[in-house]
Amino acid sequence: MPPRHPTIGRALGELRRTLFAGSAAGDWLRGGRILVACSGGADSLTLLGLLQLLGRSRGLELVIGHVDHGLREESRDEAELVAQVAAERGLPMHLRRLELERGAGLADRARDARRQALLEMAEESGCSLVALGHTATDQVETVLMHVLRGAGLDGLAGMPAVDRPWLRPLLGLTRSETAQLALRLGFDPVDDPTNHDPRHLRVELREAMIPRLRQRNPAIERSFASLARHAADAEEALLQWSSAEEASRRLPEEGGRLRWRCDGLAALPRAVRTRVLRRIALRGGADRDALSERIILALDRALMAREAARGTHGAALRPHSWDLRPSVRVGLDRSGLWARRPPPEPSHNH
Repeated sequence: MPPRHPTIGRALGELRRTLFAGSAAGDWLRGGRILVACSGGADSLTLLGLLQLLGRSRGLELVIGHVDHGLREESRDEAELVAQVAAERGLPMHLRRLELERGAGLADRARDARRQALLEMAEESGCSLVALGHTATDQVETVLMHVLRGAGLDGLAGMPAVDRPWLRPLLGLTRSETAQLALRLGFDPVDDPTNHDPRHLRVELREAMIPRLRQRNPAIERSFASLARHAADAEEALLQWSSAEEASRRLPEEGGRLRWRCDGLAALPRAVRTRVLRRIALRGGADRDALSERIILALDRALMAREAARGTHGAALRPHSWDLRPSVRVGLDRSGLWARRPPPEPSHNH
């Protein structure tokens, strides 16, 4: 490894702040075993080099994990380059070659397959954590993509630095910084041409939109990092508040129904109230991915109408119910909110 440079020291400082923000001295990452996802690009090689330096003081054991998607002829050469880096650094390496078919949703399918492969390699190598090379620039792209798709607070929060088993130690560094650091650390990174394919939304944002935003604000990564941090803090506060509200409102199960009292629920801030309703639906057995915002808003409208009609005998007090997937019904009546699954169909086996 070449002599240390001031930029490497500053990068290590950013890495420590990213990983250990809010944690007592970061003792949770001492003497651990980490799988470092390494593609051979500048970001992942910088990640590897910095974690090696950090590992000297924290007793970290590193294992390199490389995923070959098998979609380009050059991918085998890149796998060999990563294997060479592993050998030079005296690190064990695990390799997975995927067999993906081209076609619709390739980027999403490749991401899911890559994450699964990394988890399998981590388990095989005894690693409890997987480090990814996402940078502050990746965070800008991610938040913008979420905004375009209609994000809530969790989308604005972007990617967390610590989401075990996933670690993203480089979220305090920009992509231009990791490109320079890779060279400072003695690496010769490769450049995946798919990172410049304009058919992908992320690439379009990277090469068309973000440079224009950077003209307005050269420190765009810092601005988006602040946005993501505030959104994550707000989301965490709302999560804790809504969790406590849902738990405090539980009533004894009755007739196969889970039940919750809803007095005073309408007076809560809407952001808290709708999260309570979502938690009730999920606790009743609704599928997290299939639970639409439309259903939660319908529940909320019925709840608010019920509150407005208290003391009357209007239609707003009639029971309401909604069918959710998979086979879950939630409802609102005079006694409060409820959720239940239908009884299982009788078996015809003899």
